[in-house]
Amino acid sequence: MIDTAPAVFAICHQLHATDWVRLADIMARAPLRERETGQLALAWRNSYAAAFAHAEGRLIGGARAVSDGVYYATIYDVVVDPDWQGQGVGRALVQDLIGRLPVEKIFLTSVPGKEGFYAKLGFLRQTNAMGWYAAPARAEAIARGVLVEAG
Repeated sequence: MIDTAPAVFAICHQLHATDWVRLADIMARAPLRERETGQLALAWRNSYAAAFAHAEGRLIGGARAVSDGVYYATIYDVVVDPDWQGQGVGRALVQDLIGRLPVEKIFLTSVPGKEGFYAKLGFLRQTNAMGWYAAPARAEAIARGVLVEAG
């Protein structure tokens, strides 16, 4: 018999209770990027809003946003443990952030290939965005097709 019960997880906002080592591991396996734990924690603490998903007392995902609190916000680092992907965790994290961002425009940068996920949440492709990356991230982004020469 196949268990078809919906996944049970909870969203919380407590930074002080976050297992940063676990979050770095999830990011590396998702795969987003490998992140140094101290810098990862600092980036999330400096964010306007953060959301974390937990199941059975264990961190299974997170997302964060930076914002001016008036006009603009940008969502970053939406990440879900690969064992939990496809079970509504990412959707719940993004919707939680959207609901807490008191702005009229929300931007995000998608991992290549995940644009369809965000489209289902109402995001549209933006045609006027530009990016500036420092080396060596610039060369890596160009090689991955994330950045292209303007012309």
